[in-house]
Amino acid sequence: MFVILALAGLVCATSAYNEIANGVPTQSGITEWKQLNVHEVCFEARHDRYGSLFNYIHAGLVGAIKLEYISGHVRCVSNIAYNSRWGCGHYSSFVKSPLNVVITDRNNHVIFPKKDYITNAGLWYWHPFVSDSNTKDLVFSDFAQPFYLPQYEQIRIWYGEDLKNWSEHDNQGRVCVNVYAKFIK
Repeated sequence: MFVILALAGLVCATSAYNEIANGVPTQSGITEWKQLNVHEVCFEARHDRYGSLFNYIHAGLVGAIKLEYISGHVRCVSNIAYNSRWGCGHYSSFVKSPLNVVITDRNNHVIFPKKDYITNAGLWYWHPFVSDSNTKDLVFSDFAQPFYLPQYEQIRIWYGEDLKNWSEHDNQGRVCVNVYAKFIK
């Protein structure tokens, strides 16, 4: 029995019988989700208030990162009607690119989403099967080009407009998440 996964334009096949629990690598070479944070990671929509965590697990190649929603809302304007988990709740200017949460390294280089998905200077983007308002997990993956994550290295979670100081004057809110990674052996 094989399971086919299509994530962000990347298709891969893996045997369902190769999965092993508790973070042990599968025969395909990919671990189960490993939680990177000890305490919830919270980011805000302005004033350079990114969420931060350090990789205390181990060094390795990362093929995917998952943000699991815990609490809060962010928005790109002051009106609470646009509350969102990952963007700006159906705001008309961003209907085609409704997401604005990005992952960077300690130097604020964007790791996810990939450049091909970003549509403007404020780092707005679209992601298949994701709603900015009610999707619980925001998953980014690139198993074809994984990135190396050193042990003890910082990862930052940003609201994209805040990172770029792009039209952030009226942004509001705070979201807290858990952060997970899939390592490749």
